[in-house]
Amino acid sequence: MVKLSHENFIKARDYIFANGDDINRAWFRYLFEGNDTNEFLNVLQKYQHENGGFGGIYYEFDYQGPCLKATEISVKYILNLKERPSANHPLIQNMMKYILELYIPEIGNWGEVVVPEVNDGVHCYWVRYRGEDTSSIESEDERIKKYDANEKVCFAAFAAYYSELVPKELYSDIIKYPTEHILRYWDKNSPDYNNEIFDKGEPYDFEYFQWFVPCLKDKETEDKLTSILRQNPTAFMELDFARSDKDYVHLPCDVVGHPKSIIYPAVKDLVLDSLKYRMGQQSDDGRYLLGWSFGDDEGMQKLQTKYETYLTLAMLEKLDRFDMIDR
Repeated sequence: MVKLSHENFIKARDYIFANGDDINRAWFRYLFEGNDTNEFLNVLQKYQHENGGFGGIYYEFDYQGPCLKATEISVKYILNLKERPSANHPLIQNMMKYILELYIPEIGNWGEVVVPEVNDGVHCYWVRYRGEDTSSIESEDERIKKYDANEKVCFAAFAAYYSELVPKELYSDIIKYPTEHILRYWDKNSPDYNNEIFDKGEPYDFEYFQWFVPCLKDKETEDKLTSILRQNPTAFMELDFARSDKDYVHLPCDVVGHPKSIIYPAVKDLVLDSLKYRMGQQSDDGRYLLGWSFGDDEGMQKLQTKYETYLTLAMLEKLDRFDMIDR
């Protein structure tokens, strides 16, 4: 198997330590230098605010206060740990409190993942507070149909995994909407099947559902949803790998980034081939570059450096999962 050379691994490590922040360095040490779970959690906890939300660990805006978007990144860190903390851990309990307080039963989901203050600082135009209407959706069927999994179903995954921290009735509500959305609108055998989901080929909901389904406690439901998500996975993947050199596209390894993914068995060869291609996109200074620019002004350039540091670390993590680094 082709692997990232040790020399290029060291280049990437040096770039991360020169340009990253404490959480980037702590995650690298956890992944590659033998630091334990508690050492990483001690660093992650520094980014948790009094209300339980997280800030300062998302790099498409410079707002440092708590918001759901940064908290989503924390959820991913937690779910990617080899040994996840128990529900008794203060970080988990405070995090759950924040997440549940922001759930909106009237729409069966969470609202905007950023706060108005994001717009006051340096931010990418595609990540901003939009003042979306979060008023009640009266019909349960409409809530299911309009369910927005992008980013938000991560919180449902967190609630599912730590279900003992969620009141029973609220837990049922949180789990019902993403589950029913997949059953009704993603299954080719359903009378409500929505082929537009696949025609559009946008990968975000598909990626996030891969976080949600394995966290479910009901094995029968997990198996049913897994079989549905495996029906047409390549609809969400760019199979012309060269397009990723300049364009923002999702290769198979971007959509399915873990060998334990519920989708991986259906697209194994595509994932491995695209990962080899991604591996070759490393720049001379060790980082993995975006295929586009955040902007020319100093503030946006600083954000891009932070984001590319995060991207480089994510690439090393992914390569390591597939045993594609000469360590």
